[in-house]
Amino acid sequence: MKMQQPSYFDLNIVEILDAWLQRHAVRELISNALDEQEITKTRDVVISKVRGTWIIRDYGRGLDVSHLTQDENPEKLANASKVIGKFGVGLKDALATLHRRGVAVEILSPHGDITTTERAKHGFDDVTTLHAVIAPASDPRRVGSEVILHGLAGAEMAEAKGVFFAIFGRRGAWAYGLWRDSSP
Repeated sequence: MKMQQPSYFDLNIVEILDAWLQRHAVRELISNALDEQEITKTRDVVISKVRGTWIIRDYGRGLDVSHLTQDENPEKLANASKVIGKFGVGLKDALATLHRRGVAVEILSPHGDITTTERAKHGFDDVTTLHAVIAPASDPRRVGSEVILHGLAGAEMAEAKGVFFAIFGRRGAWAYGLWRDSSP
């Protein structure tokens, strides 16, 4: 079986959101997982910490390269009162912020595995932008997406989860699975 080479998807980002901290980016990633849970009516999002690495896990359809584009999402717009995001901006902003702040991100999905790197913009060798590196799925039978965060401080995750605590209250946050983690 021939191994496919990774593809590079230009996120068209140099430096943005200087004021954003890691917690702001993680809040966006949690929001995406909760939106997918709501739209697909799948089981609760799980946030866990395994050997020092944070994982945000949803059980929806899985992140696809098309989700890296900024575009109005008709499905989310049709459910505007039930979801947080709608335009595809948050995921790119989160990836850029975490990259800038030294947190390595892996996204595992049945559609492919995604990481980020800086590289020259196609046709413009003197312009470097952030690119998503799309590799074949390590597990094409995976259900949903796993966002793995290497180097994220526990305090940053707590602050990100705290936003949802403030929105949903303690009982609502538990209902969404935001505090059911497997942290040691």
